Amino acid sequence: MKISTKGRLATTTALGTIGLIAAMIWWANSEVEDAGRQRRQTTGIARQLNEQRLVTFEFILHRHPRALIQERDVSARLERLLENTPFARPEQIEVLEDLRERIATTRRVFAELVSASASAPAGDGADARAGESTRRFEAQLSSQLMILQQESLADASRLTDFSTERITAAQRRVVVVILAGLGLIALTAAGAAWLINRDVLGPINRLEQATREVAAGNWTYQLDIVSRDEIGDLSRNFDAMTQSLRASFAQIERSNHELAALNQEIEAFSYSVSHDLRGPLRSMDGFSLALLEDYGDKLDDEAKDFLGRIRAASQRMGRLIDELLGLSRVTRAELKIKPVNLSEIAREIAASLDQQEPTRPVQWVIDDGVIVQADKALIQIALQNLLENARKFTGKTDRPVVHVGMREHEGEMACFVADNGVGFDMAYADRLFGAFQRLHHESEFSGTGIGLAIVQRIIRRHNGRIWAEAAPGRGATFHFTLQEHAHE
Repeated sequence: MKISTKGRLATTTALGTIGLIAAMIWWANSEVEDAGRQRRQTTGIARQLNEQRLVTFEFILHRHPRALIQERDVSARLERLLENTPFARPEQIEVLEDLRERIATTRRVFAELVSASASAPAGDGADARAGESTRRFEAQLSSQLMILQQESLADASRLTDFSTERITAAQRRVVVVILAGLGLIALTAAGAAWLINRDVLGPINRLEQATREVAAGNWTYQLDIVSRDEIGDLSRNFDAMTQSLRASFAQIERSNHELAALNQEIEAFSYSVSHDLRGPLRSMDGFSLALLEDYGDKLDDEAKDFLGRIRAASQRMGRLIDELLGLSRVTRAELKIKPVNLSEIAREIAASLDQQEPTRPVQWVIDDGVIVQADKALIQIALQNLLENARKFTGKTDRPVVHVGMREHEGEMACFVADNGVGFDMAYADRLFGAFQRLHHESEFSGTGIGLAIVQRIIRRHNGRIWAEAAPGRGATFHFTLQEHAHE
């Protein structure tokens, strides 16, 4: 029998079971709908009671005839709602009767208030005293109205609670029905599993064994399942696939040899750049220095300035070559991922920077416990560049502060290096991580423009991302994330 036929048989059984469960759920859901109707009824009553209370407030405050018309409309709507109520339980009927009586009393008291307001005298003397008595009587009636309406709202709230309890009970029945149905499905599935185990799972286990053999490198493994169902077809296709993979991996191995040879050529080119370019640069710097030392007394100030510029340019070119080679090494270096304590590394770098420039103190705020999974050598290079930049760009700040820590950002933990230096305009942030891209002139802050490009390459090697937030004169904060790797 084909697996598809067995599947249709199992599907038919499952659909029959689901149909039975659906009928049971429909019955339970009708209970939920009935309870929902009760709740909507009580919600409507509560809404009309609130409107009646607002109308009463308006009449008490302003004695406006419009409030009388609104009160009659609200009372009529309340009567209609109370005539057709879906409640059947004794406690619900009792609360409903109390509510009807209280609403009737409320209407009577409101009518008395209207009558007293209409008959209130005006003037001086005896009329004034009578008017004061009437106002006290109106105040009593108003207070009684507020109490009655508050109690009516409490009754409506109790009715709402009854409806909520019924909904909850109905929902529990739905859950019981669903659980019973799931149990029935489980029994049906157990029977189907017993029938399928022999003809399906056994051959699949053999197929799994074949995949393990192939994954282990045994490309000559043959599955040889001779059944006439879909698994038999899969077995034959699997054997054809392994034969094709043998040919493909042979091609990949040849490509790997070619790639290794290309990497060797790149290494040779880097060596040539490092040595063949340095020679002329050293000559330029050395001969310029010799001219200054040997013929300095014969040269005017402009000539000496030209030679100084030649020396500075050659030295800067040497630093650029070093940075470019470092950028190349970062791209090719093999990662060795392990837990790295960035807090300790940051403190070591900060101490070293303070020793290099002891005359300009910097307040280092380095949080404890900043642990990441990274290549220690590469992440130390990245942090070195970030801290050097932070110290450099706080050079014109009275009280420089550099903060290193970790915080949550959009559901993931991000490390950050923040300073209170000159900052930069975020409109130019897209140039920040490009090689030789500078946002400040070299006369203000020295550098080659390679450091942040190296940092970005290192973070990308760790499948992370780096971004900056800054404002001119308000410092800059560099955030970066590192993807968690398994230990190697």
